[in-house]
Amino acid sequence: MVIFAGVGLMIAAMFNRRRYREMEHRERLAMIERGLIPSPERNPAGFESATGLAPAPDAGPGARYRTAGVLLIGFGLGLMLLMTFAAGEAGIGIGIGGAWAVLGAASLLNYSLVSRREPDYRQWPPASRRPEPPGNVAP
Repeated sequence: MVIFAGVGLMIAAMFNRRRYREMEHRERLAMIERGLIPSPERNPAGFESATGLAPAPDAGPGARYRTAGVLLIGFGLGLMLLMTFAAGEAGIGIGIGGAWAVLGAASLLNYSLVSRREPDYRQWPPASRRPEPPGNVAP
C-alpha cells in the first residue's frame, strides 16, 4: 500500500511540475508576442553573457558526458589495478576494470559526437542581428 501511495504521489508531482512549466512557457510566449523582452531574472547567466557583462559559461552541450567519461575511465583503471592485485590474476582485473574503462571511453565518444552535432541554444544572437522590439506603448 505504501508503494502505491508513493507512486501516486510521484505521478501527481510530475503532472504538477509539467503544468507549471507549461504555464511558464505560455507566459514567455505571450510576452514575446506582445514585443516584450522576458526579464533577466529567468536566466541571469544567459542575460549576462548576451549583454557581454560576464564571460559565457564553459558548460556546452554534452559536458556531462565528458565528466562521466573521465570519471568512469578513472574508476575502471582503479578497479583494474585493485582486482589484479587482490585476485592475483591479471585477466580478472583487466576484464572487470576494463569494462568500466570502455564505458568511460564510450561516454567520451558520445560527448565528442554531441558537442559537434548540437548547436548551443543557450546563447542569444548578437545585438547586430537582433531585431529591435517594438515600443511598449498601449494603443
